[in-house]
Amino acid sequence: MAKRRVLIIGLGAFGSAIVETLWNGGELEIVALDPSEAAVDRVKAQTAAAYVGDGSDPRVLADVGGADVDSAVVSFGEDFEASVLCVASLKKLGVREIVARAASERQADVLRLVGATRVLELEREMGARIATELSTVVSSELLDFAHGYRVVPWLAHGPLVGKTLAEAALRTRYDITVLGFGHGRALTGGTHSIVPITPDYRIKAGDTLMLVAEEKAMARFVAEH
Repeated sequence: MAKRRVLIIGLGAFGSAIVETLWNGGELEIVALDPSEAAVDRVKAQTAAAYVGDGSDPRVLADVGGADVDSAVVSFGEDFEASVLCVASLKKLGVREIVARAASERQADVLRLVGATRVLELEREMGARIATELSTVVSSELLDFAHGYRVVPWLAHGPLVGKTLAEAALRTRYDITVLGFGHGRALTGGTHSIVPITPDYRIKAGDTLMLVAEEKAMARFVAEH
């Protein structure tokens, strides 16, 4: 089965990184194009073919076999006009998948209009990725902090019914904290918020108390109630 051919146009840091990554994957046939002979020399060992030429010129794109590739990546840096001309020419050649680089949402809109099937807004996407990674780090730290604790929705019954929270002395007797309560199945149903609780709250049969404690303490409470 023939490998899919991908044309990388523009061999700056971004384009060269794409060539290297695709080459290491070994699943695609890579063709590269850049006006700089030095840039082409740097990546030619990692490609099936590498050409020196202007990627915004439709004749050059045709000469390097642009009509025969499955995908193309337009990775020009600051030259937005060249990107637009290149994308439009690739579209005319019949390339099915055209990925282009944009510096702004407005540029992205223009590139889509002329034929790009995907536009990379690098700063925005990188910002979103970093934010996600930071959130993941924070979440992991919180999970580590919470390790060994249980949160349990407890349906009030038995001897604690009728007592105030202070009288029940859950913190003193079991080292359990009550986060709040809901009436009936309000907490277990997942559609209602927790009602804040005070020491003079009187436990009613059928109320659901949201309890948090270490595993052993919670297990002892549940076993006794």
